Formats: sequence, structure tokens, C-alpha cells
Amino acid sequence: MREEGTSSRSPTRAALVFAVSCALLALLRFQGMALGGVLVRPIASLVDPRMQRHLGWVLAHVVLLLAAPLVLARIGLGQKPRDLGLGTGDARRWGKVTLGLLPLVVIGAAILSRAPGVAAHYRAHTAGISGIFGWIGWIGMWGAAFFAWEFFFRGLLVVGLARDLGGPAAVALHLLPFTLVHVGKPALEVLLTVPGGLVFGALAFRGRSMLGPFLLHWTLAASLDLFVARSVSALPSLASGG
Repeated sequence: MREEGTSSRSPTRAALVFAVSCALLALLRFQGMALGGVLVRPIASLVDPRMQRHLGWVLAHVVLLLAAPLVLARIGLGQKPRDLGLGTGDARRWGKVTLGLLPLVVIGAAILSRAPGVAAHYRAHTAGISGIFGWIGWIGMWGAAFFAWEFFFRGLLVVGLARDLGGPAAVALHLLPFTLVHVGKPALEVLLTVPGGLVFGALAFRGRSMLGPFLLHWTLAASLDLFVARSVSALPSLASGG
């Protein structure tokens, strides 16, 4: 596939985008919880106290990894959302691959859920969730975070930087911050970020959209939470209604 924008490549622009992106990621890493607390405060009375911390973290993702990059790219570089992978792109291409990978993602989540370190981490992560609607709300809430996450990594840093660096270089470069932000999670999950990032990055570049990686990543996360919860009987029964 011929890469778009090859005649106007700008390594300087790519370096600027990457530097600002890393700054936003560092802000999320070190001040995300504080920012999330501020963002959730106006609606705290409407949210289950057990979920306020999680909702704040999700809102921090949306602000720092989605809203801020979109505004900065538009004002500073004149780039539209679709230039950064926030659009359907080549829907036929990424759609076929995504549909083919979805069953493998669910199977992979089932296998991961049996790893002791992974199971313990996600069991604590979802503590306090109860009822069918509680789980629907949980999965939907984190869907917003994963949408922001995938826009940032596979949209901004892959589709966006591919215009200046070329697809292979953009995919390789985005693996550095993508892997580093997983440090502190179970070792097996950290190891899987490299092959996972390569697949998601290549899919975003070839399909010119972050939607395929988003659907795959969200499905993986939701399935993992559900499999871990089911292993300790924390999921409500459909027959009982939760």
C-alpha cells in the first residue's frame, strides 16, 4: 500500500508530536489520579463511592489521551481527527482482520485469566462490582478509557506519525511508551505488550483507523475481567438477575 503524505514528511513535526505525547503520558502516569479526583468531584454524589476512583481515572484518560491531543493537533498542526486515525479509514480492511481476531482475543483472555499473577491483579481491580447492571456499567466505563488509550497509541502515535516517519517506523516507535506504561502490571502482561502492540499498530496503520485495535483491546480487557470474576464466582447469575 502506498503511504499517504510521503511528499510532505517532517521528522521535526514527528519529534514534536512524540515529545508532547510523552509529556501527556507522564502527566497521566504521575498526576492522573489527582486530576481524576478533580474531574469526578462535580458528579461524585451521582456515583457509587466504590467506583469514584475508577471513574476519575477513566476521565483522566479521556482528557489527557483524547481531548488534549485532539485540541493540540488541531490548533498547533491543523490536523483533523481523521488524520490521526479517528475515523473509519479503510473499514473493509481493518474490519475483516478485527472480526477474525476477536475469537482469538477471547480465547487469549480465558487463558490469561488462569495465570496466578494476572488473576490476582484483576480480581483486586474489579472488587466491589455487583449485579448485572454493575458489570455493564463497569465495562462501558472502561470502554471510554480504552477508546482514549487506543486513539492515543494507535491513532496519534501510529496513524498520525506514519505520515512523517512511515508506517513501520511509527509502529516501532510507539512500542516504547506503550510498553513502559505497562510496567507495574503482571509480568506476563508486560511481555505480551510487544507482540500485542505490533499487531494493533500494524492493524491501525494498514486500516488507517484506531477503531479495530480499540474493539480488540476493549474485548480483551472486558473478557479478562469477566473470566477472572467468574473463576471466583463474582459474576451474577442471569437467571437470578444479579
